[in-house]
Amino acid sequence: MKNLYSLKNLIILFCLINLNATAQERYVDEVFTDSEITVLSDVVYGINFSQYVPAAFGGPQVIPQFHDVYMPDTSIDAVNARPVVVLLHTGSFLPKGLASPLGERTDSVMVEIAMRFAKRGFVAIAASYRVGWLANSTNLDLRRGTNLAAVYGAIQDTKACVRSLRGRAYGNNAWRMDPNFISLLGSGSGGYIALAYSTLDNYAEVANPTKFQYTAAGPGIYGGTVSAGDPYIDTAIVGDWNGIGGYATIIGSDSTTGLPIIDLTQPGRNIANAVGAPDNVNLTINLGGALADSAWTSAGDAPSVSFHSRYDFYAPYYRGMVNVPIAGAFFPVVEVAGSHTAAKVANTLGNNTVLGSSMMMDPHSILARSNSYNIGNEENIYTFNMVPPNPAMPFRVNSNPWDWWDGNDPLTVNETNPNIKAQSMAYIDTIMAYTLPRVGKAMNAVGYSVGADELPDFNISVSPNPSTYSSLISSQGATIRSVSVYDVLGRPVYALENIQSSQTEIPTASWARGTYIVRIETDKGVKTSKLVRN
Repeated sequence: MKNLYSLKNLIILFCLINLNATAQERYVDEVFTDSEITVLSDVVYGINFSQYVPAAFGGPQVIPQFHDVYMPDTSIDAVNARPVVVLLHTGSFLPKGLASPLGERTDSVMVEIAMRFAKRGFVAIAASYRVGWLANSTNLDLRRGTNLAAVYGAIQDTKACVRSLRGRAYGNNAWRMDPNFISLLGSGSGGYIALAYSTLDNYAEVANPTKFQYTAAGPGIYGGTVSAGDPYIDTAIVGDWNGIGGYATIIGSDSTTGLPIIDLTQPGRNIANAVGAPDNVNLTINLGGALADSAWTSAGDAPSVSFHSRYDFYAPYYRGMVNVPIAGAFFPVVEVAGSHTAAKVANTLGNNTVLGSSMMMDPHSILARSNSYNIGNEENIYTFNMVPPNPAMPFRVNSNPWDWWDGNDPLTVNETNPNIKAQSMAYIDTIMAYTLPRVGKAMNAVGYSVGADELPDFNISVSPNPSTYSSLISSQGATIRSVSVYDVLGRPVYALENIQSSQTEIPTASWARGTYIVRIETDKGVKTSKLVRN
């Protein structure tokens, strides 16, 4: 009997171990297989004018922008509101094939990360955006101005993409997206877009800094002539940062493509896309990009997470010059604020508070904040410390270690990173491990429960709800310790600590109308509740 009893317990122990080993949590672990992911390719999300269509393809004209969709098969996945992550590729804002074998939404890292998010239950969108600028012009104004215009146009495109996704979610929502949670992840030049997306929010930010103004009279980036001190970006021509204004005069449609033909003798070049839907995002993630100007960041911008190689020659880690390689030569463009500086400013302004990174004690978080190059032990920045093998050739450094590409591509000779898939996959492992807990925190701020332990049985009520002047939070079976309130972007609105009671009142009269997330910390755990302000 003793041996039988021991065998029985051993079987139970193995069963428990197996259950623990296979227990998976959606949004944290991969709960779907490759075969359970649906991929929809070449979905048009918008159209707009491109100045840099090659003459062989018809020259400047209106072109479509596409995205690919990666999501769990809706015949398998029962969740009707799935968080969204939009992925933006690298490429120095130049067409793939001009300077690099990379630069499309089908780049290796884009497909890999899209699949990893989709297998965790997200809807991942790999998006294209307009590219092209005078990267090797000897005229600094044309080089710098067209580069800024490329970033500006890509931001407009990405906002059109987000609006189109939210519009779909508000409509038939065949992709079962949650319009309350959309995040951005950009690699390289896509990282520049991600960092700028929510921080660029007024014209003065691209009109007033001298580095965004013409240094001398001469040809303008849109044609014609300009004076010294004029801003590079002319909203009368290209519209504002949201893609509104500067509208093109449409004089017909192309007989083959059906796309609009615009009157190039008129000043407007912009076409509005998906107007009406909000384009706010809940989180931005930057792999190796930088922020055009740290002054763009202000309190209330979306939280951000960054990854950066300390010795990246092309995009600075702290502050410095952007260098773009074209045909074996390097062209300095503009000074920018690197990922470390962008993270420091966002942390200081409180934009990243919702991520709760200072409370994360996992190995990746500890390693990131204690990195010797992370001056100030800043949160939400993960630093890779690769040193150039040859100090005399600082451009020969693994600046984007998550990338790999087709070794048969002739432009491989222009790449400075080792083309080793297994190594790149390991870096992506690190990116996902550091990113996912922070994505979870941002999701929890809008009502999810990612990574939350199962809570003891206690009830929380918020009444009245909707609220006009105030609401009473009551707990049955637990003592309330603190209350925090966030808007749908995860920005803090109200906080009260040291309550130690079963009830507390929160004032709502001064809040803007809308939906809020109330986070209630008790002695038995944390619960969240939605509260509507009338």
